[in-house]
Amino acid sequence: FKSTHSRRQADALLESGRVAVNGEPVMQKGGFLVMPFVDKVTLDGRLVENWEEMNGISLPTEEGEDADTSCRDGGATGSSDNNTKNRRQPNNSKSRRNDTKPQQIATKQFQYIKYWKPRGVTCTTDRSDPSNIIDAILDDGYRPNHRIYPVGRLDKETTGLILLTSDGRLPNSALRMKNKQPKVYEAVVDRRIRSSDLQRLRDGVVITTDVARNGRHKAVTQRTLPCHVDRVDDYCIRLTLVEGRNRQVRKMTAALDYVTTDLMRVEFMGIQLEPLEGPGDWALLSNDEMDIVRTVLANAAGERQT
Repeated sequence: FKSTHSRRQADALLESGRVAVNGEPVMQKGGFLVMPFVDKVTLDGRLVENWEEMNGISLPTEEGEDADTSCRDGGATGSSDNNTKNRRQPNNSKSRRNDTKPQQIATKQFQYIKYWKPRGVTCTTDRSDPSNIIDAILDDGYRPNHRIYPVGRLDKETTGLILLTSDGRLPNSALRMKNKQPKVYEAVVDRRIRSSDLQRLRDGVVITTDVARNGRHKAVTQRTLPCHVDRVDDYCIRLTLVEGRNRQVRKMTAALDYVTTDLMRVEFMGIQLEPLEGPGDWALLSNDEMDIVRTVLANAAGERQT
């Protein structure tokens, strides 16, 4: 409210209970951190629109934003180098009109972290859940300057790469509709995998998953989309998926009478698990990885413009 109220006036609004975030009144002086483009702020029950822009947070910025070359300042930014060419590139449909360039995307004010999620950690920000991912990464030494969220989910028993960020644009940009980004998993199963079953997985298998829409849950049975599947060894396969159905990998292997005994995500939208050393390790994104983030955000912004 700094564009319309003094700090004391804003504190008075909070203390009077007139301000709410996502329907919950904010009573304490000073308020609390909110997630840009995710949290809904209301005053006297009316939505406060464009509060992000009021605080200098926008989707695309003016062309020519200075690059931040620091790798430890809330996520590295900067120009790409030749190593980026060796990484899997983010999904970018040629038919998409995109007038927004990656260098136009503001990222300095946000934090971007990759985390090797341990088994038993739940991808929720609900601190009342003792296994929540926020407390887990805090216990592992990360100290966020802003409120952070996971980008997508991993099952509680699945390990590997999960991104966390204070940038509310990224989840929608990476996970919704045409902008869905590829996810790479390594799955270990309980018996030797037949070559014929590898091809069945590639072509798609019929599974039933739970879909939640508007607070309602519905069981949906349909064939999975064709995907890339490689054999790692007799018991391990690597799958590249664009779909994000609930417990999809485990259900795909179960459809062919295999039990997935270990599941790890090793890559998401071209960002790899390396060089993290093991469960609980984390790192701010590198310059090359931030180039990928900006490309994903720019592609999504271009999609919104069409």
